[in-house]
Amino acid sequence: DEYDGEKPTTKEFIENSPKLKTTMELIAQNKKDQPDAGQIIYSELGVSEFPKLKEYLVSEVGYKDNEVAMITGAVSKNQRLNIQEKFNKGDIKVIIGSEAIQEGMNLQEKTSDMYLLSLPYNFTSLRQIEGRAWRQGNQWENVRINFMLTNDSVDVFMLQKLQAKQSRYMEAMKKGANVIDVSDVDTQELKTALITDPTTRAEIEISILKKRYENEKTRHEADLGFVSRKFEDYVKSKEYQQVKNLKLDLEKYTQWQNSGNGSWENQIKWTKEKLEISEPALAQLENKLKEKGININDFQMRKEQTNMKIAEISDKIENELPLLREKMINQYRAEKKEKLKNYNPIDFVKEREEENREFFKLRPKEEKVAEKEEIMQEPTKSRMRR
Repeated sequence: DEYDGEKPTTKEFIENSPKLKTTMELIAQNKKDQPDAGQIIYSELGVSEFPKLKEYLVSEVGYKDNEVAMITGAVSKNQRLNIQEKFNKGDIKVIIGSEAIQEGMNLQEKTSDMYLLSLPYNFTSLRQIEGRAWRQGNQWENVRINFMLTNDSVDVFMLQKLQAKQSRYMEAMKKGANVIDVSDVDTQELKTALITDPTTRAEIEISILKKRYENEKTRHEADLGFVSRKFEDYVKSKEYQQVKNLKLDLEKYTQWQNSGNGSWENQIKWTKEKLEISEPALAQLENKLKEKGININDFQMRKEQTNMKIAEISDKIENELPLLREKMINQYRAEKKEKLKNYNPIDFVKEREEENREFFKLRPKEEKVAEKEEIMQEPTKSRMRR
């Protein structure tokens, strides 16, 4: 990696990142309260910096070098299995893992906490990651999944988008659905207090509205194209083209006559006479089409209505959204100012210390035996997720 100026020390690298610093503090608190707890740090990003995380855990948190292991794509299968065995025995206390831990690894026996520094792009991957810690065979009654979010970042949107998909998945499973729609849902997460920058929040919300308008406009344009193709023979007919051109000529001659640009009375008279002859022929064609179930009046009305909708949407995109953006920024600034008056920063370490007093409980032996005999389903109430 390249840095402007002097490269930071490992201590500076960790402690200048609120996300990394808080993660290390929570791990340290767990180590203090329950030294046997197994903890997993997961990140799809910054894999090259994993050695810094390990170095900090050893030098600042107090783990021994052989109590912290890293699992990345560069670690062989045999090495991974060795790490897995030592972690489940309690010899290794902390694993720092990349996407390589998603499948085929069982790390749940002593895991109390998992820290997600980054989030996967789909719900299935999230379930696989959580499954490393949150499944049968764990000695602890409770397991925490810690989502390490950063204010004003993509973290917030990624988490809530994934949780929305998870909610839909669980609902579908209850109903016995065979096919589950896990496409992106409306981003209600924009109302969250975790997005603190007024401009960032407004711009993201406006971009989503713009995309929604553009999608709506595309649908109308596609509908217009479909209708136009259906009446293509009518529009291309000589009767329609003749009437259309005569009306355009009449409009042009009338404008010139009214503006004093010469005398166009003869042209206007001649064009009107031609229209009187051409329009009945067009009406006759329309009647023939109507007998076949094709109503030209409905077509014209639908075409005009669709064009009006397209024009309205274009106006919203070009004129309304910029004004709405400024209104939102001012609104969110006022909200932020009001919140800051009563702002009390959360002491995550203190909160974790208090929570840990009731958190670390071993599961009853009879429950473990039942698991091994496969006569019980996984208990859902005995898992704590954060």
